[in-house]
Amino acid sequence: MNDVPLVAGVDAAKGGWVMAVTATDPGSPVAFSLRPSFADVWAEARSQELLAIGVDMPIGLPAKELRRSDIEARGLLGPRRSSLFWTPPLCTLEATDHAEANRLSKENTGRGLSIQAFYLLPKVREVRAVLTPADLAAEARPQAAEVHPETSFAVLAGQPMSASKRQPAGHAERLAALAREFDNLDTTPPSLAGATSDDLLDAAAAAWTARRMANSTALVLGDGEVDATGFSMAIWA
Repeated sequence: MNDVPLVAGVDAAKGGWVMAVTATDPGSPVAFSLRPSFADVWAEARSQELLAIGVDMPIGLPAKELRRSDIEARGLLGPRRSSLFWTPPLCTLEATDHAEANRLSKENTGRGLSIQAFYLLPKVREVRAVLTPADLAAEARPQAAEVHPETSFAVLAGQPMSASKRQPAGHAERLAALAREFDNLDTTPPSLAGATSDDLLDAAAAAWTARRMANSTALVLGDGEVDATGFSMAIWA
């Protein structure tokens, strides 16, 4: 993979971040590693001179209204729409517990914050502490972008996945879709300490989107929408 441009997808895992690196050529193999922090992910991305990196985590956070990208993605996901939690509003970013985050969300948006969305906040803070809005610009190298693996899988397969990824049929369905894009994913990837098999498949889906970013073929949901701090609120697929 070293003779051609590289891209990566990353997915949050219990042990840190799964990083899936691949070449921009369709069918190229994907290599997985676990990085302890997003700072390590970004350092590796710069070291390998990646063209693009798809990050499975919200980056741009809304003020009051729901993000257009989330609405569009949930429409595209259909029966799998519940896999995309509404993005936490910016006002909750520094909340230390769910009660505080829920109160702040209700006061500022009129909506509460789900516990699932609250649990994203530490990783969201980690990403935003490393990236700048300029890193999400089209001319940035690497160009970072927010992805949502289920949305990427739906675009890859031409329709939403028919089963949950936690079911054997859903795992097999996602693996089959990825096998058409990465020539070493005809079987489940080897285990990686600190991560689940689902984490690896999600990172690979994000890498597929990063490949599309580099090749200027990616779908951009919520294009042009930015948050109050200048971060893009788009989801790429």
